[in-house]
Amino acid sequence: MTDPEAPILEGVLITRQQCQLAALEQTYPGWHITHDPVLGRWTAIRRAPLSQREQRGGVKYTVACPSPETLGSALADQVEPAHTYGPRTTP
Repeated sequence: MTDPEAPILEGVLITRQQCQLAALEQTYPGWHITHDPVLGRWTAIRRAPLSQREQRGGVKYTVACPSPETLGSALADQVEPAHTYGPRTTP
């Protein structure tokens, strides 16, 4: 019989970096986000290729930063250009 007070994932260690990675992936689903603990780099790569219009508008395909906080800020800065220069919908 199991202890009802025991954690469900007993023996599983979830690191702070894993929590931060999951939060970034949930916030920015259009990006593939990774963390390299050796280099200390957080990198985001768009899941879809950029159009020429997006490239000319300054939309980035990859973003690399030294921390999850700076990566989150950099990705937030990409929301408006991606919306402005992204695929146009016809009415």
